[in-house]
This record gives sequence, C-alpha cells and structure tokens, in this order.
Amino acid sequence: MPAVSQKQQKFFGIVRAIQKGEMAPTTPETAKAAADMKKSDVKDFASTKHKGLPEKRKKSLKEFLKHI
Repeated sequence: MPAVSQKQQKFFGIVRAIQKGEMAPTTPETAKAAADMKKSDVKDFASTKHKGLPEKRKKSLKEFLKHI
C-alpha cells in the first residue's frame, strides 16, 4: 500500500524510525502507530516516493458529507 500524500509518507517515515529505534516517539499518534502496525506495512508506506503525490489528500465529497 503506497502512501496517498506526502504528509502520510512523512508520518510513516517517523513511525518507521521509531520502530527501528532511531528516534523516540514525538506524539501519541506516532507511538500508537509504531506499536500497533507491522514493520512491513510501515515500510511500504514510508518508502513511497514523493513525486506525483499531493502535499495533502483532498477529502472526497462523500467523506465531506459524512461529517455534516
């Protein structure tokens, strides 16, 4: 599963570094993701290239209407 945005790829890059012991968790979200996810899944997200990815994924109309 490749990352769908640059922000998601960066997040999983941090999670991967935490799993490898290269850095300490920076937020509760990164700590939870590092503990709960398989290393292979995190690696797939983190290894996605930035080229062609949006900085941030836009919400679809269906997701937008769900929150109204």
